[in-house]
Amino acid sequence: MKKIIQAAVFFFPFLSFASIHENNGLPGAGIFRGTKLLPVPHATFSKQWIDYDVLEDGVKGMRIHVMFTAYEMKDLGSYAAIYFQDDLGNKLKDKNQKYNSTSGEVAVYKLLNPCCDVTDYKDLQVFMPYDELDLEPGNYNLTIDVDVIYKEGGMIQHLNYYDFEYTKPGSSSRTTRTSSSMNAIFDNMSVDYDVTENGVKGMRIHAKFTLFNMNGVDAYLAIYFATKNGEKLKTTNTSYSSKEGQVAVYKSLKPAYDEAVFNDLQVFMPYSELNLRPAKYDLTMDLDVIYKNGDLVKHLKYYDFWYESK
Repeated sequence: MKKIIQAAVFFFPFLSFASIHENNGLPGAGIFRGTKLLPVPHATFSKQWIDYDVLEDGVKGMRIHVMFTAYEMKDLGSYAAIYFQDDLGNKLKDKNQKYNSTSGEVAVYKLLNPCCDVTDYKDLQVFMPYDELDLEPGNYNLTIDVDVIYKEGGMIQHLNYYDFEYTKPGSSSRTTRTSSSMNAIFDNMSVDYDVTENGVKGMRIHAKFTLFNMNGVDAYLAIYFATKNGEKLKTTNTSYSSKEGQVAVYKSLKPAYDEAVFNDLQVFMPYSELNLRPAKYDLTMDLDVIYKNGDLVKHLKYYDFWYESK
């Protein structure tokens, strides 16, 4: 059984550590919590994206989104732990003991406590104030390190490293447009089913959104297809494929303004390119704005739909 759950965000200046003993170090053998032998807790990473320049309670920062699945962690006290590094791999040092790890690095945590043996976190969100990065004015290339850890301390699973650029105002150097200043805001989407284009039957996807600070930037609206339980649809047709071979369709974007509104961007997707055998499927579209090289600008929307292949 899978269940999508929400969690609360915390930061912990004084996370304590307790002993967690592996069973002879044998993979899959289990771990002891107290005197009880339990299966090895672990997690698998799916996706990460960031909303920049977000305000929460009047504080400006970034909202970090992480998509992953936790296994064998039912009722296990645990956290999503997020740490920050510079471009040399050095962890940022905390200066005010507000958003920090026990060893004094900049960090933010979110309580998990999974309710099931297999728990999907479709969109775990963590807000990080810019000021809590504790950096001097200047331009920085930074990396986010996302881990799942025990409540008592200790690693369960490393999930992902995510690079981003950050400019702390007040620098004497000339401020330039960076990827962190580019953004997109989703408004609405709809789908016309059983549409025929050039004799091909499929669906026409409509998306409404706004791009910011992307004047003249080559980009795409990317739409990826997967099953409702997260299994990516696969293809060998490079015309309808991501770099990783996932079924996808793209629409070229090159905004002519710093604030560019797309009221009805339309993308046609042939049913045949979903590559599904005859049956009824519970599917999901993932709408993203991406750079020309494939890097993510902004995740826009997950859209669930039923499709019957005949």
